[in-house]
Amino acid sequence: MKKLLAIIVATFLSMTILPMVKAVPSEARVMVPQEFRFFGSGYGHGVGMSQIGARGQALEGRSATEILNYYYPGTEVTEVSSEQLIRVNIANLATSVVFRSPTGAELLIFSGDIASTESPEPTLRLPSGSLLTFTHVAGVVVLSATSSNQSIAPLPPAKAWTLRWDNSAHTIQMTHGTNIKQYKYGFITVKNFTNAISSYLAVTNTLRLHDEYLYGLGEVPSSWPPASLDAQVIAARTYALNKLTRVRPECDCNIYSSTVDQNFVGYSKEIEPIYGIRWKEAVNRTIFSDRSTALAVTLNSRPINAFYFSSSGGSTQNIKDVWGSEFSYLMGVPDPWSLDLKINQRFALWSRFVTQEIIATAFGLPNVVKYTVNSRSNTGSVLSITGYSLDGQSSTLTGEIFRSRTKLPSTWIHNSSPFLRYVEAAQECQPEIVLRRQFCLV
Repeated sequence: MKKLLAIIVATFLSMTILPMVKAVPSEARVMVPQEFRFFGSGYGHGVGMSQIGARGQALEGRSATEILNYYYPGTEVTEVSSEQLIRVNIANLATSVVFRSPTGAELLIFSGDIASTESPEPTLRLPSGSLLTFTHVAGVVVLSATSSNQSIAPLPPAKAWTLRWDNSAHTIQMTHGTNIKQYKYGFITVKNFTNAISSYLAVTNTLRLHDEYLYGLGEVPSSWPPASLDAQVIAARTYALNKLTRVRPECDCNIYSSTVDQNFVGYSKEIEPIYGIRWKEAVNRTIFSDRSTALAVTLNSRPINAFYFSSSGGSTQNIKDVWGSEFSYLMGVPDPWSLDLKINQRFALWSRFVTQEIIATAFGLPNVVKYTVNSRSNTGSVLSITGYSLDGQSSTLTGEIFRSRTKLPSTWIHNSSPFLRYVEAAQECQPEIVLRRQFCLV
């Protein structure tokens, strides 16, 4: 310690006898950081049911109904009609897609967007194993088909094409970029869209919401406890029921197959090794014997907006803090299971580096030298955040927009590292507060 003090004193004395130099402007001394490091907890927007929380409650012995009533307070789990067809976008803004016809089954191709109630004569019948490539060109869809045992003449372009096959026992394979997925149920439509900016393909799978759509959801691991799987099925069915009111013109769909809505992966979910059958069994457990009705979360006999997400920072969000709207059943509730490192190893605590380019783009500034958190919700999530540039400009975003633009896991962003202070916080805070750790760390 004495040696260190001597060095500091010597350095100070040497500085005092140096010749006077012109002062450097303060703004020149400010460095533009190459990246920012963030610490936080949770993953997702935080509204509605916490999937990790559902898993934690299932491990403690709670039923699916108890889990859903907890995260959507004031609602009921009731029987609803769910045999409607749902149109799912499975490839969006595509340049081209490739299909392989089902092994052992004939593929029927129709020119146009053919509804399920129509039965026209097919434009083309393809044998098992044939390949079809759909490409958008100047406002139409060009179909190219090849078969190992049949010569196929070129077909005139069309605005849309519809694919059908015997889906009682066969699947069709789609390749979109590097993604390869299998689909079993319903039928597939490939349609060209042209707007003022671009032209692209929208590919949809139309199938029954009741069970066929839900069989293909890849929202949670199928190895989770049965009650958490049942809760996920019921929440997902409820969410989808609310998407049936319109077909979105930009995607020709009711619902996207990505996390924009729900993660629909098709037949790939059912054929997961070991556990795939458990997810299908969970779907079937929520269906009544007449096969026309199933369980959903309702309020006043109507399906609710059943939002859900991965995990929180210790409490779910009030929807008003995230999106500005208000629903009585989407108020924040304690969610200590999300902070349990045993069941949420990846996101109970997280750390991320975000580049200068991404931060500056997020704020719409030429660069960002610092940011300040202006306000937080009562759960500790960021409500408002401001970035400052080197030339004095500033830009303020909501926490949710900032999370979305920077791809951070959540808005539960800590002011300091929970990794370094976790033990200290656990010793200093009351036990019930430790479960909501962000209050001890910020």
